[in-house]
Amino acid sequence: MHYGIAAGTIIIILSVTFLGLRISTNHGEVLSVPDFTGMTVKKANEIANRKNIKIEVIDSVYSGQGRRGTIIDQNPPPDIKVKENRKIFVTIKSVMPKIIKMPDFVHATLVQAKADIETYGLRIGQIIYEPSIFDNVVLEQRYRGLKIEPGADIPQGAEIELVLGKSSDMGNTVTPDLYGLTLEEAELEAAEFMLNIGTVLYDETVITYTDSTLAKIIKQRPEPGISFKPGDQIDIWLSMNTDSIYDN
Repeated sequence: MHYGIAAGTIIIILSVTFLGLRISTNHGEVLSVPDFTGMTVKKANEIANRKNIKIEVIDSVYSGQGRRGTIIDQNPPPDIKVKENRKIFVTIKSVMPKIIKMPDFVHATLVQAKADIETYGLRIGQIIYEPSIFDNVVLEQRYRGLKIEPGADIPQGAEIELVLGKSSDMGNTVTPDLYGLTLEEAELEAAEFMLNIGTVLYDETVITYTDSTLAKIIKQRPEPGISFKPGDQIDIWLSMNTDSIYDN
């Protein structure tokens, strides 16, 4: 009788011990991080809760690829192994642009202004040349065609037009090779050569706004390597069909 009770007690103790070990072993379980890009924060949180991990928004940007209101970047990236309760830091594409203070680019060179414009999350707009003794030095900064003073409120991602100096001795530039670039990349490349993007045309493969940001240049006019006056324009054609790039 006593032996039976003792044996039953041992079995219960062992069962509780093994159950405790199993719970302890599962705690802090290693799992694979899901891909949250393209999801809303609400949807990402639903999935994260089921995985026992947490979502934390650390930044929002207005420009760039992706749909507004969705996650466009995450850290750690997808498929990385992490333990439970790990925070996944995400960046979302905001619906409304962030308002910043307009920097002062006046008296900066084109190279300096271009770098600073990118740093502030702004974009290079039209480049305009006016007579000056200083070549490629910013004489005035404009937003939507009007002069904008440093410190004024401006939406992040806005295009800033630069009025640059041009002396009588300033020579010509050449048209860069824009084939295979997106519109945003082409704007930066054209600015490097003191030129503007003129007419922008999309073919039938470009349907949505996201398509327009991802489409690549399949044709440009003038072609690369043509002597051009600073401030002149390059017309471009874009497509989602990158095979067209190599058909020209």
